[in-house]
Amino acid sequence: MKRSKKIMRNVMSWIKYLITSFILIMTTLFIVFLGDLIAKKYLGLGEPIVYDAHALWGYSPRENRRYIRFDGDIVTINNIGARGLQEWREDGANIVFLGDSVTYGGSYIDDSQTFSSLTCANIPNWSCHNAGVNAYGILNMVARSRYDSRINDAPLRVFTFISGDFDRGLEKSNTAHFVLRDAPNYLNGLWEIANFVAALVNPKQWFGKQSDIQDAQTLHEAQLVNRQFALDIFMDELERLKSLGYSFLIVHSPSIKEVEDQNLIDNNFVLSALSSSFPKNYLSLVDPIRLRFDNDRNFIYKDSVHFEELGHRIVSETLAPVILNSINKE
Repeated sequence: MKRSKKIMRNVMSWIKYLITSFILIMTTLFIVFLGDLIAKKYLGLGEPIVYDAHALWGYSPRENRRYIRFDGDIVTINNIGARGLQEWREDGANIVFLGDSVTYGGSYIDDSQTFSSLTCANIPNWSCHNAGVNAYGILNMVARSRYDSRINDAPLRVFTFISGDFDRGLEKSNTAHFVLRDAPNYLNGLWEIANFVAALVNPKQWFGKQSDIQDAQTLHEAQLVNRQFALDIFMDELERLKSLGYSFLIVHSPSIKEVEDQNLIDNNFVLSALSSSFPKNYLSLVDPIRLRFDNDRNFIYKDSVHFEELGHRIVSETLAPVILNSINKE
């Protein structure tokens, strides 16, 4: 009898253990799937932009893709790895916009709202291709302009840059959280979050990859050398395009600080060199933005450098007549 009771107690203990384990497992699964649902439905995650790594220009968006991102905004990558709804024209009437995330526009902006798309809406019989890529530096732009066979015969190129692009060097495919493969079919919302966190944490920086050089003068001198090198490479590319008869614009997109402080513009040797060497090709967006900055600052800029919808409209309204004039001269 005592043995039977002991057996029953053991059985009941196992049943309680199994039930508790089952509840914990089901609760965990529920939380995981709920978290994934929230990430996809309310945060717009789960379908990250996929990039292809490249030994020279670092990375570029994978061709022929369409993504639904934040707030339902559409990001379309066409047949040459550029953002936009238009395909590459075989008759040569192609305008390529090279730049960083300011040109690309981000996933919070729809394809149709980027300044490259808005500009092309006012230029008949030409296709515009947004080859701006997140985190690109000037060297990435030059590498694609010269060596990317998909775009390097474009008769008209628009290089749009921020001052910081001359500090970045050549960004590689391990930059930030950029994805180089398709997300998994299941729990892809949480997968994108995990990928972002893993890139953000980057434990290498905790150990030997954290530089111990702290001298401000040494760091400043290195930065100036870096900028000069990027400027030299960029100007060499512009001279090459000029010798081949290609048209180009070089467009400086100012930060909020540069809009507010003219001294940052006047004392920037990169801007001075470009504007004096290529006066007919150089365009600053400072003045068009300043005209509306005081009243519409929060509608122009999303952060210190990136544009909201109004900012993209101001840029397109500035660029379109200049590009049309360049086309009509040819």
